[in-house]
Order: sequence, then C-alpha cells, then structure tokens
Amino acid sequence: MERKLITKTDIFIIAGIVAVIILFFVFKSLYKENIVAEIYFDGEVIEKINLSAKEEKEIITGENNKTVIIAKGGEIYFSSSCCEDEICVESGKLSENGDFASCLPEKVVIKVVGEKEKNVDAVVY
Repeated sequence: MERKLITKTDIFIIAGIVAVIILFFVFKSLYKENIVAEIYFDGEVIEKINLSAKEEKEIITGENNKTVIIAKGGEIYFSSSCCEDEICVESGKLSENGDFASCLPEKVVIKVVGEKEKNVDAVVY
C-alpha cells in the first residue's frame, strides 16, 4: 500500500490558510485610515495635507524660506533645508500615524496624525 504525498485533507487545510490570508489583505485594503500631515512653523499649523489622498505638493517655509517639504505618494519628507547639518532631511519619509520630523533651527515640524490613536507598545518612566 502506497502512501500519497498530499491528501485531500492537506489540500483543504492549505486552501483554508490561503483563503484566510486573502481575506485579511482584502479587509485591510478596504479599511484605510485617513492620514493627515500637519506642518508647523514657529508652533502654529501652517498647512494640513491629506496623505491618504496622495496629493502632490511642495511647501517652502522656515525662518529663511529655504526649507523645502515634499508630499507625494502618501508620504511627506524634508527635501532640503538651509541649516548646517540637515538632520531633518536624513529623518526620511513619513507616512504612518505618529511619525514626526523637525528642523529646529528653522522652527519647522512635520507631524503625521490619523483618525485613531496609535497603539503604544511600551511605556518608559
């Protein structure tokens, strides 16, 4: 009596796992949180950009009007700044709820906020 490598039960289990994975991604793509980037200059909101709508925008701000912020493809980032070290440019692209970057010499902050509160994975005192 020969034993089969894959049985009907194995096929049903694999099909069930694949169906669960597909349903997970379908529901995740249907429910997208509305993500907005708020740009602050000197403590005041000067611009709000809806990242969920994937708007493309270039904002020039800062004390010297030389800080360039680019929003495109659902992400926002500092493109260039007139400060010496340009740490803000190295902070990367922001797209998730709770992300933020700042250029302190130019008094510019980018904060990404969403509809629901971000889950905290740890608390430090």
